[in-house]
Amino acid sequence: MRELAGGKPAGFKLCLGSRRQFLAVCKAMLDEGTTPDFIIVDGSEGGTGAAPLEYADNLGTPLTEGLITVHNALVGAGLRDRIKVGASGKVATGSDIVKRLLQGADYTNAARAMMFAVGCIQAQRCHTNRCPVGVTTQDPRRARALDVEDKSLRVQRFQQSTVHSAVQIMSSMGLAGPGDLRPHMLCRRTDPVTVRTYAELYEWLAPGQLLNEAPQGWAADWAAADPDRFAV
Repeated sequence: MRELAGGKPAGFKLCLGSRRQFLAVCKAMLDEGTTPDFIIVDGSEGGTGAAPLEYADNLGTPLTEGLITVHNALVGAGLRDRIKVGASGKVATGSDIVKRLLQGADYTNAARAMMFAVGCIQAQRCHTNRCPVGVTTQDPRRARALDVEDKSLRVQRFQQSTVHSAVQIMSSMGLAGPGDLRPHMLCRRTDPVTVRTYAELYEWLAPGQLLNEAPQGWAADWAAADPDRFAV
């Protein structure tokens, strides 16, 4: 795909099903000696008009768990430095961006927020070609509702303001940039009197750790992962 695209980056997007499945993907990368340029991790809280309702409501891993799992799996398999990881799933604010970078992402994607900026009113008619505000339609008459010159500036301003907010938050933390973000900087209140950092809440693998000696919490899934069969 990369060659056919003239050298453009090639990758894929997924909503994590199980850790064992993704470890099988990592093993396949190692066996084949090739990797994608990027992997975008979506969360089960994300929204898509392409998924069957049962899938959208009941399948997939939330973004926090999925992103941390994918990041750690790639680190443990010695592949993380070869692959950029994106995070997608209700990313709308500067704090959302900082949170996902702290959890292991290199960058974030935003779809829902940009749809709102361009004029989406969540009419839930995307699949009918009858969007009342002209966002998701090929009908020329309905498309007239979308003022491209006006709405494109709104999207631009929203993006600029969101990135500015993320930079402000990192500056307030005393950091020089995204590269200084670490899991211990993100906290979660687990009960009324306990606050724990993400460095404490999750197990963070060392580079190549799965290849040497998988830690106890990962050993069973790593041993069972089959690069030729991506079964649960």
